[in-house]
Amino acid sequence: MHELSADQFDLLFAHKDYQREAHHLRDRLWRMNPGNHSILDVACGTGAHDEVLCQFYEVDGLDVHPGFLELARKRNPGGTYHESDMCNFRLDRMYDVILCLGSIGYAQTYGQLVAVLRCCSEHLINGGVLVVEPWLEPSQWPNDTVAELHNERDGMHITRLAHHHRIGSLAAIDFHYLVGSPKTGIIHRTERHELGLFTRDDTRQALVEVGLTGIDYDPQGMTHGLYTARKEQVG
Repeated sequence: MHELSADQFDLLFAHKDYQREAHHLRDRLWRMNPGNHSILDVACGTGAHDEVLCQFYEVDGLDVHPGFLELARKRNPGGTYHESDMCNFRLDRMYDVILCLGSIGYAQTYGQLVAVLRCCSEHLINGGVLVVEPWLEPSQWPNDTVAELHNERDGMHITRLAHHHRIGSLAAIDFHYLVGSPKTGIIHRTERHELGLFTRDDTRQALVEVGLTGIDYDPQGMTHGLYTARKEQVG
């Protein structure tokens, strides 16, 4: 699914303000519990958020892409990074906070959505916090459209054309990349991503189903809103 290298992926999203987003998360977590000190970043990508958050917390991560993990380890050398699927990970540590930022759409079905959230819940301490940045809802899906993105840095250029369509109940995106530099010339890469589209009710129901409480949705948080929920304190 991921044909780009970690460096190319970073360049593609060079316009994204990870530092602002990380500080937004830190402020929110501080208001919820100033005693939080450990974070697991699920589907962490190249660790761009972690590079900031590790200045304030102990941060670990997991992802299915080994190249992304290699770069994440360089950004946060004090963290432990696992090559694992977010639907079925099993780690030997519990965390105060678990983040899943923007990747929940890769849970293609409601059952997989519940599986991801259950794994997260099982790795939270009692009273711990889960933060989920949702992906698009069905009503927001830009079906049968094409979008373009371009970034450049240090002589390297990347352009992405994305065709948005549907395959049954799934959102499908066909990506075409042109990556060019004076040394490499121009390289063409293609990939298809198939993602689930969940309503707010779907997500809220799944959070309840895995036993989380205090569910809050902030439509302004991050890019597509932000859910927070707690693992109920026992005793």
